[in-house]
Amino acid sequence: MRRTSWVLTGSAGILVAASAVTRFTVYPALHQVPADAKSTFRYEGTATLLDATALQAGDPGKAFLKDVPVTLDRSIEVEDTHGRTALVSDDAVLHGPDNAELSTSTHLWALDRRDLTERAAPAGSGAEKREGLVISWPLEPEKRDYRFWDTGTRSVFPATYEGTQSVNGREAYVYAITSDGPLADPATLKALPPALPRAAVVGLASALPEAQRPPQETLDALPATVPLTYTTATKRQGWVDAETGLSLDGTLHQTVLARTQSAEGPVTLFPVSDVDVRGAQASVRHQTDEATTTARLLWLLGTGGPLGLLAVALLLIALALWLARRRVRLATRVEETDTGVTTAAL
Repeated sequence: MRRTSWVLTGSAGILVAASAVTRFTVYPALHQVPADAKSTFRYEGTATLLDATALQAGDPGKAFLKDVPVTLDRSIEVEDTHGRTALVSDDAVLHGPDNAELSTSTHLWALDRRDLTERAAPAGSGAEKREGLVISWPLEPEKRDYRFWDTGTRSVFPATYEGTQSVNGREAYVYAITSDGPLADPATLKALPPALPRAAVVGLASALPEAQRPPQETLDALPATVPLTYTTATKRQGWVDAETGLSLDGTLHQTVLARTQSAEGPVTLFPVSDVDVRGAQASVRHQTDEATTTARLLWLLGTGGPLGLLAVALLLIALALWLARRRVRLATRVEETDTGVTTAAL
């Protein structure tokens, strides 16, 4: 019986150690961006785009694709990890009617695997420099403002906390980001003309609704070759799972405008793109299901599992103490019985 008590006590000690390892080693190791993380989120909506083919063909009147249905697929994949640092590719593809590819963008980021803020990029990785969040939110989001990197302007802007809403039964924090400024993304700038003939600019302007056209006197004063600069403005909203930090839903409205310098200052000539999309229902459902599964796993590893192991350990200790007391009581009874027999013999 004494051996049983020692076995129970030793087992309880092992369970206590297992509880600590689960909570303070296994849980932190898993509560970070996985080394094999890969996901794609789809947005749906409409876009008005400058049709470069029509423009090059000398037909500016048909150079705008207006309010065409589009999908935007944003794919995130961990390419490599170095301790707390993850190298993450961030690719976006905009498709139009008949699944025609309208535009693409590709980025590589170095980020912290827990709070997703910027990390020093490993030498030779090619990761872009940036500040703040860029692909998603910390694994434990808070009801506060964050700093978010805008790829179009290559600048940081505030992501403002706006409250809490429910997304498919999941509690979500809502954040809003508004950014604007000169277009600075090298890949986008490379795809846009630095200048256009005056006739092309006038033709594009005439294809716009009257309220959006630049003043006629501005068009008349343009040089034969019009130098162009570009600005971009973006409005985003994100619905972020309160428990896991997973993005559940989102909206994106992004515009790019062509401008030039007039005698009175910068003037907007015509829009290059106007994309207005929101998370597709199938992607939102997938994200909420993923958040539910992830939350259960994290609870099991961070709370349920460790507490369960501790509870079993306490039961084993209680059983060992009960057996020890029972052994003492039995020994006392035997001693009293032996004493009574001896007295009677005398």
